Amino acid sequence: MLIATDLDGTLVRADNTISSRSRAAIRVAESAGIPVVPTTGRQIGGLETVLDAFSRYAVVSNGSLAFDLAHDMKVLFSLMTPAATVRSFAETVLKYAPHAQFASVREDGRVFAVTEHYLDQMRPDELVKDPAEFVQVDREDIFSHDCLKVMVRTDEMSTDEFISRTLALRVPGAHTSNSGFPMVEVCAEGHDKAHGLDRLCSLLGMTSADVVALGDGGNDAEMLAWAGRSFAMADGQQLAKDAATDIAPPLAEEGFAQVVESLVEQAA
Repeated sequence: MLIATDLDGTLVRADNTISSRSRAAIRVAESAGIPVVPTTGRQIGGLETVLDAFSRYAVVSNGSLAFDLAHDMKVLFSLMTPAATVRSFAETVLKYAPHAQFASVREDGRVFAVTEHYLDQMRPDELVKDPAEFVQVDREDIFSHDCLKVMVRTDEMSTDEFISRTLALRVPGAHTSNSGFPMVEVCAEGHDKAHGLDRLCSLLGMTSADVVALGDGGNDAEMLAWAGRSFAMADGQQLAKDAATDIAPPLAEEGFAQVVESLVEQAA
């Protein structure tokens, strides 16, 4: 068995910490030979305050990048989004949001190339949860580079309107998602958490039937649908609930810990 878990809203609390009960549940699972794999839209730098809870693998950037934590953070795979896809998607967005701001994730997630006002529109908690080296560039630079993913946001309309409109786009080669933050993330088509986990499982000699996944957001939907068994948090987005086989108690009620404790007990 492999347990794949989203972080924010599923395992990690609003103050960017993991509860002692959840940490204990992870330790017990991994001691029983069950890897617990953080599977997140964050970059590896965004796991700095919680990475010590895990000892095996991490899948980040919405499935585009994976690390072997037990072997000096070895990169297991890195799936890039082509510049042509970035340009096509961005130019479509700019037709209805001409002042949209972009961030391009590069260098294994350690560098964010951002347009002039991108950082101005980030909330403080976002900077804490996904720290990086931010390098200001112009749009043409964003549109001309392959990357792990692109993030786009704007203050030209309400966040809900922008997210809804942008998620509805059908740009060839592009996959959009939202993790609950006030922006839309874009990867190459087929690059999502399910694809990343499938690739990791192939390296480990496992299949989706061996995976139990937990998540709460729209960017977890593919992972929850792909896994042999999956739990959406009770207070999560409806898209996640519709994709999951089961519903877990909310984070505030230690839903993650409850599920993992039960899984370990059943496996014993």
